[in-house]
Amino acid sequence: MRYLRFWLCFGPVLILDQATKAWVVKNSAELRRNPIEVLDLIDGNRGFLEFTYVTNPGAAWSMFSDFPEVLTILAVIALVAIFLFRKNLEMDKLSIQVVFGLICGGILGNLCDRLFREPAEVVDFIDVYLPVVNYDYPVFNIADSGIFLGAFAYLIMSFLDVRKEQREESEKES
Repeated sequence: MRYLRFWLCFGPVLILDQATKAWVVKNSAELRRNPIEVLDLIDGNRGFLEFTYVTNPGAAWSMFSDFPEVLTILAVIALVAIFLFRKNLEMDKLSIQVVFGLICGGILGNLCDRLFREPAEVVDFIDVYLPVVNYDYPVFNIADSGIFLGAFAYLIMSFLDVRKEQREESEKES
């Protein structure tokens, strides 16, 4: 199979995202009242990691909440563009397949929420609280994690490629 690593990352992100969201929606009333404390690093009145239930019509940090239709269209355009430009994106490279598998699995996971849930909002449930700095990170989901990890990996890989090219250039000049 030509893009095996893509599918091996895409499928689990999408399936895990949709399965966890289905569980969260099924238990939404209880999770709103009593979030599940998964991990409490410091004794206190707030856990480090909790499962709760919120919905978000926007993108990360609720940006563009007033434009959910635009976000839906952008998600479709992104998926189509990645497919159409897969050769330009060097999807034949195994590491790039992993990156875009994570990103596309995440995009489709959140797109499914926008298209098939009523209201057409993304389900978020992972709540991370950083007690040392008293910061409650915005609630997110598995799809968001796939998008973030894929984009971060792509950024790191790009920096490493640039450094490699610079090193090769300086070796040629020497």
